[in-house]
Amino acid sequence: MDRFRDVCDYLGKMNSAVLAFSGGFDSSYLADACVNSIDDVTAVFVDMPIVSRRQRFEAERIAGSIGIPFEVVELDWNDMPGVDANEADRCYRCKRAVYSAVRTAAVGLGTGNCICGDNYDDLFQDRPGHRAAVELFIFRPLEALKVDRKDVVEHVLSREWSDGLIKDTCLATRIPCGTVITEDVLRDIEEWEMSIRKISGVRQVRFRHYGKSALVQTSPEEIETLHRTWPELEERAEEKGISLRFDPEGYKGF
Repeated sequence: MDRFRDVCDYLGKMNSAVLAFSGGFDSSYLADACVNSIDDVTAVFVDMPIVSRRQRFEAERIAGSIGIPFEVVELDWNDMPGVDANEADRCYRCKRAVYSAVRTAAVGLGTGNCICGDNYDDLFQDRPGHRAAVELFIFRPLEALKVDRKDVVEHVLSREWSDGLIKDTCLATRIPCGTVITEDVLRDIEEWEMSIRKISGVRQVRFRHYGKSALVQTSPEEIETLHRTWPELEERAEEKGISLRFDPEGYKGF
């Protein structure tokens, strides 16, 4: 069964649409399907304080490689009330702000069709953002057609534009729930992840911030690469008064 063709046929019933685009696997899969099925479509990237510069750069790069028109909507803390409190409903509040911004962008672009990348597997996991998508009437074609994460990953990795694409998440996921999010901590996390990539050469990095300590994760395939440069990273951390821990099992993003 050609799941990608099924998605294209589903999307082809729309004359126009806006895609909530993050540059991740799910939204990149949909971007590829959209340019093959919808005449008038735009990928909208919602930039926020909790999004890294790397993620924005990569999203624009991938959209350009796929060939989908790309627009950026900027949000600040005032546009996403309660997100910085980092309580249990943070993801819902964040997605509510993102999809509201996408809806507004869609009006400006003359379409009522908004699409997001929720896949079928997401239905069986704790995904607070799903409620926001339902409330704001965001189309979820992968969910509707029972396209799961395995289908998405296999298709994306078969495309040339996927080179360098990794599963990324917002920087807020590196901060324990209940700890207030500040600009200083976000930029600290972003700088550490950039440094770890530069020093070790790994692509997948999570710097879990716990104040004066941090847990560093990479993909299981890159653990040995990270381990080779661990003494240098520990030394840098000690100079800054931070105790680093290494996750020997690695980050399992899928």
